[in-house]
Amino acid sequence: MTMIYNVNFQGLYDVSDGDEEFLLSVLLVIEKNLSEFPKQLQELLNDNQIISFTKKAHKLKSSTAYLGHHELEGLLLIMEDGKDLSKEVLQGHLNEFNSIVEIVLGDVQAKIEELG
Repeated sequence: MTMIYNVNFQGLYDVSDGDEEFLLSVLLVIEKNLSEFPKQLQELLNDNQIISFTKKAHKLKSSTAYLGHHELEGLLLIMEDGKDLSKEVLQGHLNEFNSIVEIVLGDVQAKIEELG
């Protein structure tokens, strides 16, 4: 198993320019997406809706870009470009993604608690 790194919040701090209210609002959106999207991605894959799956991965990639988490970004990029991959390969990537999301979501929730 590969080492899963924690989130680097520096990118978000840079973008928020010290505005903790803005930072908190962005983190709440990211938390919501990380909580909902994995299940939605699984449902799309189960229904063989590969194009919708790739679009959903793209949308999540956009919302998590400032987290500076290279493993998460890399998997989302693979899934976003996954229209030519088999369902089994996409499922493998989604399983790995779900493991990473648990850690990233924990980091995001801890940061929300710290700011809130």
